[in-house]
Amino acid sequence: MPRSARPAPYDSHVPSTAPATALARCVDAFARRFGGTPATVARAPGRVNLVGEHVDYCDGLVLPIAIDRDCVVAVRRATDGRWRAWSEDLQSLVELPDPAAHDSSPRLVGGEAWGNLLTGVMVGFLREGASVPPLEIAVASDVPIGAGLASSSALGVAVATALADVLSAPLFGIALARMCQEAEQQFLGVPCGMMDHLSSALGREGHAMLIDCRTLDVRSVPFPPPDVATLWVVDSGTHRALSDGRYAERRREVEDAARAAGVASLRDLDEATLRARDLPDLLERRARHVVREIQRVQSAANALRRNDLALFGMFMSQSHQSLRDDFAVSTPELDTIVEAARSIGDAGGVYGARLTGAGFGGSAIVFADASRPGVIERVGAAFQRKHRRTPAAMRVASAPGASVVPAARWRTA
Repeated sequence: MPRSARPAPYDSHVPSTAPATALARCVDAFARRFGGTPATVARAPGRVNLVGEHVDYCDGLVLPIAIDRDCVVAVRRATDGRWRAWSEDLQSLVELPDPAAHDSSPRLVGGEAWGNLLTGVMVGFLREGASVPPLEIAVASDVPIGAGLASSSALGVAVATALADVLSAPLFGIALARMCQEAEQQFLGVPCGMMDHLSSALGREGHAMLIDCRTLDVRSVPFPPPDVATLWVVDSGTHRALSDGRYAERRREVEDAARAAGVASLRDLDEATLRARDLPDLLERRARHVVREIQRVQSAANALRRNDLALFGMFMSQSHQSLRDDFAVSTPELDTIVEAARSIGDAGGVYGARLTGAGFGGSAIVFADASRPGVIERVGAAFQRKHRRTPAAMRVASAPGASVVPAARWRTA
């Protein structure tokens, strides 16, 4: 398994828009739950996918950024022969099974199900030849759960980064991301692609990542700083789990479309050939989204390279329309956010908007001119008029990928 360059040090990231609360909460929770201090603390960011939705599992192109919201994990070898993990956010203590006695089935249910991902990551290290002793693990996160910002992937990557350090296992970058993807697939039952894990592991501040999900080639694309363009994440208030079946259903439809079109992957299909195949209507719409979305990602990346933010925003908005009409993963709440932003338009400072993540709820993103105030207030007011509540919104910035936190930093957090 190939190894990638080691992650940048944590100190290279000084969030400009959000307090780093997860670090302090994690270290404090570890002391309260297990006593003393951890051996290792690591963090991994959430992500916002700018363009390129539901194409990572089709060998497509995606354009995410890692964001300045972290999942933080503190780890120490246990002396009582048990594997235990505490989630500060869920207020949940789970007793994990011995990973050496594993299979690929979830062991924990209900409020403890999050622990299955940790077991999957530990099993991944065993498969890499590492020895995984009993452990004490504490978790705290600033990545909202269920909001389409890859909270589960950030958890997996943070745990893997911490374990790689505490076990002295040389696993990072692409290899670490692949291991976390396999853990999520096998132990959470989510047939996910690799985009979220790569974003969390390999993010670079000031840049988006153009990821080829077939070759795993990752190229940095300059992303405007927060004083030039603002990226807002607006929570629709309707949350979903990727394991609820609808995500898997879309993936099956895409696979059915590829078979009907006579290709191994929709990455190998162009729009003219798709039209000539005369697929059933539903499969044609699913395939049309994938084919056009892959093309949009390349065009959007080129627009960012030219610093043409209005053109980039247009591709964002086209992506949402395709996700709504052809892929059917939007919701009325997400549509309200996007339509409110688009009604403001370039004249009011909005470049573009779209849902981000798998859809079926979660969040939409609004990309706006940083010099134009009041954008998010106008979006919130439009949402309140239609849905009788004000959506939560947060401004995010690009951030570096996962790293071990220096002890000097977390001891004073």
